[in-house]
Amino acid sequence: MADLSPQALERARGGQQAASAFDAHAEAIAASTADVPLEHVLVAVVSTEFEFVGSHVVARAELLERVPVLENGGWAMVFSHGATAAHVRARAAEMASLARQRAAAIERIVGRQSSDG
Repeated sequence: MADLSPQALERARGGQQAASAFDAHAEAIAASTADVPLEHVLVAVVSTEFEFVGSHVVARAELLERVPVLENGGWAMVFSHGATAAHVRARAAEMASLARQRAAAIERIVGRQSSDG
């Protein structure tokens, strides 16, 4: 069953703000991908305070263990070598859209359950 908790709703809303931080730093994120070696990716991170806190080069084989640690409750986006600022912005826009949709769905379902209750 889907998580419809107040925390899930706040996380979805936070995703929208985090997407804005990724978008605002698209140029820096894209520039950092130029130095990513083979079999590695760039993990860009936004904190729980919605601040861009930097990027980290991570081996693809270590993604599952490293990303949760780097996120530390915030948000992360993964980019390959040569990503452009336009690509970063497009991914941020998609993240914001999905977060908006999730928040709206949670609100609808919870509202429906409240009125049925």
